[in-house]
Amino acid sequence: MARLISLRADAADSLGERLSRFDPGADRSSILARLDAITLDLHLIAVATLLVDGHPQGFFLNLCRMAENGRRVQRLLADRGLPPPPARRNTPLLGALAAGHFSLAEAVAASAATQWQQGAEYEDEFLWAAALQHLTRTPSTPLESILVPLEKVGQEPYASRVAMARALVSRDAAAFAEAFAAACLDHGIVTEKRARSLATPVTSFAPHRFVWLEGLALLRLAERAGIAPEDTGFRYCPPLARVPMTTTYSGDWAVDTARAR
Repeated sequence: MARLISLRADAADSLGERLSRFDPGADRSSILARLDAITLDLHLIAVATLLVDGHPQGFFLNLCRMAENGRRVQRLLADRGLPPPPARRNTPLLGALAAGHFSLAEAVAASAATQWQQGAEYEDEFLWAAALQHLTRTPSTPLESILVPLEKVGQEPYASRVAMARALVSRDAAAFAEAFAAACLDHGIVTEKRARSLATPVTSFAPHRFVWLEGLALLRLAERAGIAPEDTGFRYCPPLARVPMTTTYSGDWAVDTARAR
């Protein structure tokens, strides 16, 4: 945890400057790079606030800040006639979902990429991100046109995710619990392998080491559907991160995109 504390301090030091120096008139690649840096800073701060401080409301607030920055950048790019970030770069959406802030999550999903950006993401990454967008929306839109090709191109690594998506649509609690447990095991294998690898970047991996943001997002979707698993012992999904968000996010700590208009 000492490393996480240090990384949070670094993120807090850099975040204000990244926000204040955001240039809405910059080229798309520069805007996306800046968004990635802001997202990582807020993700680090959020996870450290949860794991080090034991403060879930601060965790949720920083996830919402991450989501709001993503939403604003997506709208900025749309207003300028530029493509949105690749669908797989959906940490802002996952943050809003994990916080249980569904209206913010729907706003992020509304301006997210709906076309596969070849060269920037693999087809299976796009399809799964698209499925999450559809699951976010209320009422959810038909998913089979996404899940069937995902089964073909993603095959075994996505089997549990596809099963979860179908369980959410059908509101099948038993099927969701079984699929989520399998996905959690799959995630753990990948995470522990990355943790042991000397090639894994320390800073970018840190917020993912002990907290599975996508898993928390899926559990919130299950809560909304009334099929959340009773088990609270899922690894990488700490119970403290699953309490209700009771604080109000006011839109602070977000980039100013008005200067581009």
